[in-house]
Formats: sequence, structure tokens, C-alpha cells
Amino acid sequence: MAEDSVQTGAGSNSSRANLALGLAVAALVAMAVLAAIDADGPIWLVVGVLSLAAVITGLVAGGGRPRGRALAAVVLGGVLFVVFVVFTIMEA
Repeated sequence: MAEDSVQTGAGSNSSRANLALGLAVAALVAMAVLAAIDADGPIWLVVGVLSLAAVITGLVAGGGRPRGRALAAVVLGGVLFVVFVVFTIMEA
């Protein structure tokens, strides 16, 4: 039964790429919403965690050389993570 739920092959990488892109978009939406409501405090960690998760998942989906959606997730997640780190340093 547990063996049936394990995905292998190209379908698994496509699914991971979609997940990575979804995480990157979620980080972008979270950043936009938190900026719009002028939120302060540790809630901004959500953006950092989501963007870093998008980068890692995109790299795993691409096998070290992401393409397509995985590449988009790595780039978007990486840019958002850099913005998050710079913002955190500037606010400290």
C-alpha cells in the first residue's frame, strides 16, 4: 500500500516543480499582503521560509539544473529570499 504512493519518474519531478512554483507564488502573495497591511514582527518569517522552501524544492525538482517551472521557482524564490534578508538587516 505504501509503495503505491511513491512517485517515480518524470511525473514526480513535474509535481515537485509545480509545488516549488506554488511555494514561490505563496511567498510573493504573503510579501504583498504583509506589506499592504504594514505588518511588523516575526510574521515576516513566513516569507523567508516560503521563499527558501521554493528554492530548495525547485533545485530538488530540477536535479541541480532546474528548467521550466522549477527554474522560475528558484529564481522567484531566490529573489524574494534576498529581499527578505536585506529587509531584515535594514530593520535590525
